[in-house]
Amino acid sequence: MTQSTNSSQDTPKQQTGLLGALAIGLASMLGAGVFVVFRDVAIASGSLFIFSISLAALVAVLNSASIYQLAKNQSRAGGVYAYSRIYVSDSISFVAGLSFVIGKIGSIAAVALVFEEYVFPAAGKFAAVGAILFLATINILGINRTAAVAAALATVTTLFLLLTIFSSATEIPPVTSSLASLPAGNALQGAALMFFAFAGYARVATLGNEVRKPTKNIPLAIVISLGIVTMLYFSISIIFDRVLGALLIQTKAPFVALLQITAPWFPSSLVVAFAALAALGSMLALLAGVSRTAAEMAVDQELPNVFSIRNRWGAPWLAECVIAMGSILLLQLQSLSWVIGFSSFSVLLYYAIGHISSMRQPASERKMPRSLNVIGVLLCLALLLSVPGPAIPASLGLIALAVAARRLSR
Repeated sequence: MTQSTNSSQDTPKQQTGLLGALAIGLASMLGAGVFVVFRDVAIASGSLFIFSISLAALVAVLNSASIYQLAKNQSRAGGVYAYSRIYVSDSISFVAGLSFVIGKIGSIAAVALVFEEYVFPAAGKFAAVGAILFLATINILGINRTAAVAAALATVTTLFLLLTIFSSATEIPPVTSSLASLPAGNALQGAALMFFAFAGYARVATLGNEVRKPTKNIPLAIVISLGIVTMLYFSISIIFDRVLGALLIQTKAPFVALLQITAPWFPSSLVVAFAALAALGSMLALLAGVSRTAAEMAVDQELPNVFSIRNRWGAPWLAECVIAMGSILLLQLQSLSWVIGFSSFSVLLYYAIGHISSMRQPASERKMPRSLNVIGVLLCLALLLSVPGPAIPASLGLIALAVAARRLSR
């Protein structure tokens, strides 16, 4: 299989290196979801809380292994959309790209709802809409600005999470009512919700050769960012279980409740500020990844060609604007768990196609046995069929309509 190039034969006007790619990956995962998703996972899974998080982590590791293998051999922007176009078929590639765009628009809306509900509740939709528009503007100014802002936000969020972990490492009496005392819930649904906080490591792959030495730096950024986030999430989940226990399901601000016990000197207002910064970092990286995928789909005439137009900084500005508008419209759903479910369903379908693409690579490009791809596909399908709310029929309906429209237009 010959190596694919980016849609443009020229070097992009702006490129970022390994640290920039790593920052975008970390910012994608350490978003505002981490400040709320543990509670939703506990409500769904009950005593199977740690098992659900472990299952979500396993799915993320298997998915990242497939993306790693693909990114080592292909440098074109678009992530799984571009990879499946090379190794599977144009039709499957269209479904992958559409799933990514739909799912990540849902992710942007979900993070914006967190920003609105837990950071600026009095401002209502104005805060969420303003944040999306502000971050879209940064992305339109080029990938270097995106990477610089993502690096700053990811660093602040990581330091806050480390502070939370270390402050809880002292001798604090464990709660008498742990999560293990709750009835067993739906472990698959809990894992599907937790996957929302993991999904983001492959966002870097959508940038293609906007990253210097993409076949080297993109796989490295995926492995390092997922490794850091996995360790942080497991540490936090164990601390929540040990310090808050069953109280976790009763609080909308788990980190505030936790730090009131482990670090009472830490102002609650600062927790809200860190949640705001995490939300901004996540939305910034999401907008960058989705717009690049939409631009690549336009190059292949899977979307209107105008979405492929890039400005003087090499950013697909029109795609960025449309993605931002779609996210703002989705804010009207209001229910955070429904929006998270909507996002998780589409993204899990996207990663399932990633496994199929990895499975189709020739022996000379493979780093993992095909049996792991099969396990990855099955786990992705199991989780996507377990998401809460109307996500399953709504997502399938949208994809079916888009596929039908594509066939009619051809």
